[in-house]
Amino acid sequence: MSGECTDAKLILVPVTGDAHSDDAFRRACRMARQSKAQLHAIHVIEVPMDRTLEHEDAQATDGSEKILARIEAIASSEKYKHLQARSLRARHAGPAVVLEAEDRKMDAVILSVPYKRRFGSCSMGATASYVFDNAPCRVILWREPTPVLAEF
Repeated sequence: MSGECTDAKLILVPVTGDAHSDDAFRRACRMARQSKAQLHAIHVIEVPMDRTLEHEDAQATDGSEKILARIEAIASSEKYKHLQARSLRARHAGPAVVLEAEDRKMDAVILSVPYKRRFGSCSMGATASYVFDNAPCRVILWREPTPVLAEF
């Protein structure tokens, strides 16, 4: 990832708590440390339509805090010191990520994308597609590797 985004000084990294998201964040730390950029990590708590956005879900909030604590530990292990991490509550993650990028005037978004096949083709999923189509800045997709199929 060296060189792709060396002029980006503000980088947004949505995190989900899975291993691939952690790996993408680790790469973002290395890139940001190298380019002296500031990383903003967010975890979006998606709130169902039958609840108000203000509705407190202790389990979701606790899970989000654990994810952000792990992200902070990764930043520390990567010797990255300028992290801002927080959780957001929204109906859908994609629009929340785009709004955060707009509001904070981000130069880039680094988005972890799991490997999914749908109808025989690789699919990014709704969140990644929305961010890719609507973000006001560069979008770097970090897709997990294709799974190795067992030979028979």
